Amino acid sequence: MFSCSQPSPRYEKSLGTICFVNLYKQGKPAYYNEIFNRIDQINTEFNTYIEAGDLYRINKFACDEEVIVSDDVFTVIEMAQKISALTDGSFDISVKPLVSLWHINTDSPHVATEAEIAELLPLVDFKNILLNPEKKSVRLLKTGMEIDLGGIAKGFAADEIAKICKSHKIHRAVIDLGGNVYVYGKKAKNELWNVGIKNPELPDSAPLIKIITPENSVVTSGLYERFFEQNQKRYHHILSPETGSPVENELTSVSVICHNSMIADALTTSFFVLGKTESLKLLPILQETFNLKISAVFIDKDHHITFSENFPYEYEILYDDWKVEGSN
Repeated sequence: MFSCSQPSPRYEKSLGTICFVNLYKQGKPAYYNEIFNRIDQINTEFNTYIEAGDLYRINKFACDEEVIVSDDVFTVIEMAQKISALTDGSFDISVKPLVSLWHINTDSPHVATEAEIAELLPLVDFKNILLNPEKKSVRLLKTGMEIDLGGIAKGFAADEIAKICKSHKIHRAVIDLGGNVYVYGKKAKNELWNVGIKNPELPDSAPLIKIITPENSVVTSGLYERFFEQNQKRYHHILSPETGSPVENELTSVSVICHNSMIADALTTSFFVLGKTESLKLLPILQETFNLKISAVFIDKDHHITFSENFPYEYEILYDDWKVEGSN
């Protein structure tokens, strides 16, 4: 319950999730309106079903001609392409035809056949997305290609909200865009933030891990987020661009912690597809490339939790039957 001196946080549905923002004592209606208007703008630009949006126009026209897009969309696609190249295609925004085939996040999910997947896999290749920085245009080089920015757009939105907070000199804020958490500024008395990472087996219960961090973005992708079950098998939403099917490896969730939420967002998917061992090898290269402190937490099906090397934050494990690996 919030007192009269503590304005209520705001929740709204957008970006395919529930968007939560808490500006604490500085939560003026005008600030919340600015933030959620920005979220709605991003939702329009990046929604594959809204005809006024750039992504809709890319998917409809860019196989035949260059499509000029907004700075927002160009910036995000450009970053997606960079991360795709760095992760050997484990993150690939051209996966949209496969997303449409599986229909995992809909009322009519479909278990794709090998023949259906084989027909669409040639369309999935980030190298066939051509960007023109001078024109701010996008071209898709194969007929039938489409792109989906669902694996990176919420991170971009979180970063944009943080910019608005900075412009208004907001002291502290919590931004939660459905698994993309950004803790902004400093808590009262300069205390660090506590951010929970869900227990993949009990996502609606107490978190499995509490990360104690200064201002940061903590983004998590897990098998529990969007899935369907058929014939006693679970099919989740994280698709491999190589196989065209939901990823099958040792992981149940991946969290990435860094100051840039857009990068963290894309890397959770990349790391899930790559698996723990390859992701840990790649981390130092990513840190150097982006000049960012990037840390990761991998949760396995066998109740192992692995922290990336020299993990810089304190943490607590809140369940007893989990084994911790990695260094602190």
